[in-house]
Amino acid sequence: LRLRQWFTAGDTVQVLARGDGFVVQGEALALSHGLEGQPVRVRTEPGRVLSGVAVGENRVEVVL
Repeated sequence: LRLRQWFTAGDTVQVLARGDGFVVQGEALALSHGLEGQPVRVRTEPGRVLSGVAVGENRVEVVL
């Protein structure tokens, strides 16, 4: 089986960061291809690099 590719490196993606009792959403630049359910790294506008999971079309979820 091939994993669905939700986005490619260089695309702008929506990042959903979840933690105990909060959720924050913002945009970031994908640093790698987003394959369904696979780890991906993104860079936020201030330059911070986050690791998350590709969960949908141009969507990344980060658990803090």
